[in-house]
Amino acid sequence: MPPVNIGILETPTGFEVNALHSWPERTEKFFTDHLRNYQPRVRRIRAWRKDGPNSTNDPEIAYLLRNQDYIYCGAGSPSYTVRHLIHSAVYREMTKAHRSGTTLSLGSASAVAIGAYALPVYEIYKCGMDPFWMRGLNFFGRYGFSLAIVPHWDNAEGEDFDTTCCWMGKERFRRLRALLPPDVTVLGIDELTACIVGIVEEQMEIRGRGNIHIMRGTAYRRIGSGESVSWDLLR
Repeated sequence: MPPVNIGILETPTGFEVNALHSWPERTEKFFTDHLRNYQPRVRRIRAWRKDGPNSTNDPEIAYLLRNQDYIYCGAGSPSYTVRHLIHSAVYREMTKAHRSGTTLSLGSASAVAIGAYALPVYEIYKCGMDPFWMRGLNFFGRYGFSLAIVPHWDNAEGEDFDTTCCWMGKERFRRLRALLPPDVTVLGIDELTACIVGIVEEQMEIRGRGNIHIMRGTAYRRIGSGESVSWDLLR
């Protein structure tokens, strides 16, 4: 088996003072220590923001996304991720790599950011702003989908208050849904759960501990781990 090239894209955490030692460092260690049978060659791609050093518009940094078999992009701020990836050289290379067959693994803030509409989690949950959506990267728009992706759907960190729906809580998320255009599908994903979208197969496969939740208008469908369904459910 040839070695697997893995790129860890660090944009979502670029604003943090401990960006060098945040989740990308832990993820690198996980890939290196626990996936040895795949002979992983892991490269951290420090595309932290549009301006200054480590820019998402630096062509040399964007070039690093080429020839990766697997690109992982994870936690941080969804709104920061959108602002610093949209229309950037790094995002263009990422989408080109995906069209060429690279697997994209997007978690937490990155999953939020790739929707047509992105949930500004920090602004609402931490800063107390009124509920609103921002335009996202709309990764799935090219495939005919208009999505709002909401991970951490079953979050239970609030011991005496509701933190489901990505820390929004059910009541606040009900108001958020009312703000979306009627043609937008909400894709909720439970924690420790993967929604694997096969572009060629036009299928979704659910793996892990929980479920995914598909909402559009008054329609709701829950799909459990182990199930495989058509991606047309997202239309």
